[in-house]
Amino acid sequence: MATTPFAYHNDEANHGNYQFVTLKTIVNNFYKRMQDDDHILKNKRRYLIVDYAKEAISKLNKELKNDVLAAEITVSPDKLYFNLPHDFIDYARVSLVVPDQATNSYRLQPLDVNPNINIADGYLQDHEYNILFDEDGYILMADSSNAYNKPYKKYEFTSGCSNPTADTSKYSKYGEFKIDKRRGKIVFSSDLADKEIVIEYISDGLSPDTYNEGDIKVSKYLEQPVKDWIFFAGIEHAKNINQSEKNRALLRYKTTLHQAKLDLSGLDLLSISKAMRISTKNK
Repeated sequence: MATTPFAYHNDEANHGNYQFVTLKTIVNNFYKRMQDDDHILKNKRRYLIVDYAKEAISKLNKELKNDVLAAEITVSPDKLYFNLPHDFIDYARVSLVVPDQATNSYRLQPLDVNPNINIADGYLQDHEYNILFDEDGYILMADSSNAYNKPYKKYEFTSGCSNPTADTSKYSKYGEFKIDKRRGKIVFSSDLADKEIVIEYISDGLSPDTYNEGDIKVSKYLEQPVKDWIFFAGIEHAKNINQSEKNRALLRYKTTLHQAKLDLSGLDLLSISKAMRISTKNK
């Protein structure tokens, strides 16, 4: 059933949907075309098409980094670390939520990445400094001097610092963090205890709780690259398809991907014209 403007504006669940297409729609449309007698992929099972589509979505999201999500958390004073979102691939920005007295609102102030926050595992050793192992032969570990056991104390920022020899690279006005991908956690400096933090991060678009085909969505700009990847992946290892056909399929995917990058970049004649007007005005 078509969505009327009235239904769109009065149902919040519809807002923004027009920009996206679901995995189910892409797969169903592609699978219909596969039923033609002369289609190369006619004998491919539908579940394989779904797998190829998921592979394409994950690949595109990682490459384009266009699926940026945000989560707001409060840092516990008892443990200055937090579990990363389950669909986390990489971070885009981590910020402190700060009040803005002038506007009576809130703003985001980016935090600094600090590679000196210790997240290393501690190897247990005996009194002679020999590494200890469990009964299965694996090293016994414990959080000893790392930030999980001893919160990281950051250098205080003082705007009136007059020491010319001070190492200002160690100063941070709003706080510091470090991503521990292996443990799936983000660690904060001690001054961020009880503070509100916003984590903006890159997702692969295939979060575990939305594996339903109707819930996974991609931008309409990426619909054609996804279809082209499905086709290429479907013939890539087929022995009865010559290499030139495979090369053409891969080239088509790269071509539509390039066009999608241009479309998603937001570079258009209106933007260029506006930028030129501003530039001329400021001269």
